Amino acid sequence: MPLFAMPPADLPSVAYVPTAVHSALPAVDRGTQRHTVRSGDTVYDIAARYGVSPTLIVHANNLSEGGRWILPGTTLVVPKASGSSSTASPTSVSSSTSSASSKVTVRQGDTLSHIAARHGTTVAALAKANNLKDSRLIYPGQVLTVPGSGGSSSSGGSSSGSSSAPARGASSTAGGTVTVRSGDTLTGIAARHGLGVSALAKANGISTSDFIYPGQKLRLPGGAASRTLDRAYDPSTIGDYKAGEKVEDTFLHYRYSDGVARSAAANREYLASIDVPSREKVRSMVVETSRRYGVDPQLMLALSYQESGWNMRAVSPANAIGVMQVIPSSGDWASALVGRQLNLLDPADNVEAGVVIMRALLSAADKQDHAIGGYYQGLASVREHGLFADTKQYVRNIKSLMTTL
Repeated sequence: MPLFAMPPADLPSVAYVPTAVHSALPAVDRGTQRHTVRSGDTVYDIAARYGVSPTLIVHANNLSEGGRWILPGTTLVVPKASGSSSTASPTSVSSSTSSASSKVTVRQGDTLSHIAARHGTTVAALAKANNLKDSRLIYPGQVLTVPGSGGSSSSGGSSSGSSSAPARGASSTAGGTVTVRSGDTLTGIAARHGLGVSALAKANGISTSDFIYPGQKLRLPGGAASRTLDRAYDPSTIGDYKAGEKVEDTFLHYRYSDGVARSAAANREYLASIDVPSREKVRSMVVETSRRYGVDPQLMLALSYQESGWNMRAVSPANAIGVMQVIPSSGDWASALVGRQLNLLDPADNVEAGVVIMRALLSAADKQDHAIGGYYQGLASVREHGLFADTKQYVRNIKSLMTTL
């Protein structure tokens, strides 16, 4: 199998926001603030902290690559969105202490289902709290009220430090039933519980084309429970799951096939429904695994932090999955390297995949910069074309993180 690695993540931790996340930019007041970038900051995090659109920050600072490359120590102008009654303080959004509600800033790839799962609420409650007529129409940079979340205000998956999250979608009960939630489909419920759509429909005396509605209780045949996937979805396994659904299919200037985009959406949905390790736990896993394979832990900490912010729930439109942002084909390569099938949806396996891929790249490349660049660009491409401009910046970014993490 040729040496190639993962496309870049959709939510790298050292600040990236797609340049076309939302076409309608809010107007900007003359009032501005300044923010000095700290290690780990992203454009999304800064925008959430000040209650503005990340796109405003990108444009106000003329950030290239949509703000992908910002380094600690950089001073950014933070404009005030039109209509704000006063200049927001850095804690006005991200550290709400209200027991009744908090705020969350929508990130690229977010859905109400994902946000509800992360904050222990429901899609219906979110829609009601924000007066949303269509729960599908949310956009990056939008600030939502999260009802009854007791001050949790993570602005997306990569900023969550929680080690657990309630299951999204249909919620199981001990009696082998699920309660339909807003946005659920028979296909989605069946997939989450390892069932065929026809079997689920038959158990409930309905047709596979029948309408289901929030609050409806469905029986699970055979007392099925929420399943644990033994491997990530890819175009060869996704089948008709999520067929016809609008899913994110574009990253930077690349547009991915329907199969890849639907697989990424399904993997993202699955990871939103299960418990994942906290950032600190992920950090420990990266260090332990790196030492086990004889790879510099600081290099792997920097690379994994760049790729996902140590966030296991990150999945890019290219179907780069988890902490190490590994695509399934690269996961198969990593599996061959370790001699067993690695499950990219399992945090330990995901970290192991990234570490063994980097070990192979370090062994095959002439210099460390080419190995690091190979993780981003693909080593075959690096050998043929050299490091692209964005790859050179990626390498510099990794080296900077190696000294700060």
